[in-house]
Amino acid sequence: MGIDEINKNLQLHLPQNSMECLRLHARKQAENEFFLRLMNGDEIIELLSYLRENNAYKDICPFWTDDHSNYVAIYISGPLKYRVCYVDHEETDLSPAFRSIDTFIHAVEEDDTADWHDLKKDYPSTDSTIKEKQDDLQAVQALQKILDEYEEIDEEIRCQYIFSIMALTPSESLDMLLHYVDDEDMYVQERACEILGFHQYVPARDKLRTIAETGMHNGKLAAKRALEKIRAKRKEREV
Repeated sequence: MGIDEINKNLQLHLPQNSMECLRLHARKQAENEFFLRLMNGDEIIELLSYLRENNAYKDICPFWTDDHSNYVAIYISGPLKYRVCYVDHEETDLSPAFRSIDTFIHAVEEDDTADWHDLKKDYPSTDSTIKEKQDDLQAVQALQKILDEYEEIDEEIRCQYIFSIMALTPSESLDMLLHYVDDEDMYVQERACEILGFHQYVPARDKLRTIAETGMHNGKLAAKRALEKIRAKRKEREV
């Protein structure tokens, strides 16, 4: 089953430009061995059937694998549609890392020996275009609306939505994330500190200092690392 058959049979409705990119990529995969291997149709259908048993995976479709039970998936529905994420068999984090199928394929084809962790990601971003920032904020607002409307949302799904919100939030809008530093979920608190540290967001310094002293274990460590990055930024400015 080829790319076109997969798109049709699973009713993925992938954009035409992405379909063309996938077709060309499939040919390159047939000619060369890639560390991240494009799966065949039967593999995709079998894995998709398994993932559908968990609502946290309902919006994604896996396409690539490293053959070590880790997968690269495309969002095929929902606010994150057509972005690309990683399905790790050890730790669930479905936040988008690539803006599109096209940018992911470009990264993979730059080095066919690269695994997921070697790739330069689109998210979190410090150099998005105005249009990209607008698109990302629309997705963030849609995810936030879901969180606001469903107070009894499953904790795992809530966590994944928040991870995605934090990944997509443009650097100019980081104040939207400050309240997550105080979140009762230790993984959310940890990720908020990591993202604010990545952006070296100085206005978060006081909150991070508090978490470094009184936060949950994961949060404390992440807050300390974030503060180190913020201090490094200040030192760079002083030089």
